[in-house]
Amino acid sequence: IRVQPLRSRVITLNADQNPLQFAVPGGLIGVGTLLDPTLCRGDKLVGSVLGTVGTLPKVVIEIEIKYFLLRRLLGVVSEGKKQAKITKLDKNEGLLVNIGSSSVGARVVGVKDTLAKLVLVSATCTENGESIALSRRIDRHWRLIGWAKIVKGKAIKLEEE
Repeated sequence: IRVQPLRSRVITLNADQNPLQFAVPGGLIGVGTLLDPTLCRGDKLVGSVLGTVGTLPKVVIEIEIKYFLLRRLLGVVSEGKKQAKITKLDKNEGLLVNIGSSSVGARVVGVKDTLAKLVLVSATCTENGESIALSRRIDRHWRLIGWAKIVKGKAIKLEEE
């Protein structure tokens, strides 16, 4: 997997139709840059992280998590009018992991008690201690099965221009 950072300059900040002098957490903010618009088409940059050079979290491809599973599936009625129980994570199981605003596929490569090691399908910018959501494919739908905290991530080297 190749990861190349995009570098640009922020030209404008907008919230709705209001120009902003600076951005604060909480709410949606439009960021005008000098990036070529073809890089952004088709929501290609969804889940990307914007920040000052040298201040962003590392980009990881493998994470170790401490997870907590729900007892039963939420909002799903199975046979017998009872909610289905959630089973423990299995080795080689496919999951959908929500890290920040990005949804990333993952494969479980190791499980021990409430610790698991996941290999991500695509590289993601994250840091240790971040909370994530875990979903499992049940009846052709992704269903929330629990949450986790990232204990450790295996960083990959970024390609410089």
